[in-house]
Amino acid sequence: MALDDGRQRFTRAVGILADEKDRIKERLLIAYASQLSLVNAKEDLPPELLNDYYTLRNVLSDADMPYGNGERAAKKLQHMNEDEASALASKIFSIFLALSDRMSRQTAG
Repeated sequence: MALDDGRQRFTRAVGILADEKDRIKERLLIAYASQLSLVNAKEDLPPELLNDYYTLRNVLSDADMPYGNGERAAKKLQHMNEDEASALASKIFSIFLALSDRMSRQTAG
């Protein structure tokens, strides 16, 4: 069921990106802080999506959780332009679609 946990986190993150009224950077921060930062990649994602997730996570925040070194998501997002932030939202959506497709194939097969 761990893969289902990853899909649920990405589903909630996509919901935040679509439903919140804030600007894209604020929506990304909420989605990352409340959902995506809590993904346990090795347990919650299939191996073929690990690199995509790690790349996404490192672009959003390379800080060691919870108090380590690195730059936190709020600061990284502040330095991004709107196009970069929109590209990240698209990447989150593409990972969500891949997870959903994989789950559909598993339940159908």
